[in-house]
Amino acid sequence: MTQPANDRPPLKTIEQSGNYRLKLIAPKFEKIKVWEDGTTSSRLFFVDVEGNCLSKNYSTKYGKALAMLVGKFSGKFTAEIRTDATQAEFLEYLKPACGQTVDVAVTVEPNGEWQGKPQFKYKLAFARGTVKPSAAEPQSGDVPF
Repeated sequence: MTQPANDRPPLKTIEQSGNYRLKLIAPKFEKIKVWEDGTTSSRLFFVDVEGNCLSKNYSTKYGKALAMLVGKFSGKFTAEIRTDATQAEFLEYLKPACGQTVDVAVTVEPNGEWQGKPQFKYKLAFARGTVKPSAAEPQSGDVPF
């Protein structure tokens, strides 16, 4: 896809379903779009250390999906963003998740071709326990009530 950098492998699109350790890359401000209906969206880019990558669109129109993504990557509960959030608010909302790496189960489905290249539809699944809890575990076998 791109020219390899000296410190990174070349990027290649994820074409097979499986488990990946993905890092969320922050979108550029100018790549965040505000639509006629007032919603805001951006195509988010995910990459792993081997250069496997995917991009997926997220919007304030589907706030629960965006909140789950930010929550899983940041390790903290995140309330839904306002539907009419501005570009700056959208970027600020994503900030805690950007640059974080999380284990993700990726389901890949072929989605036609564009300019002679195969396109894919991705479904991300986050298993329980992929984000380490910040609270200390109790030392004894007793359950705290």
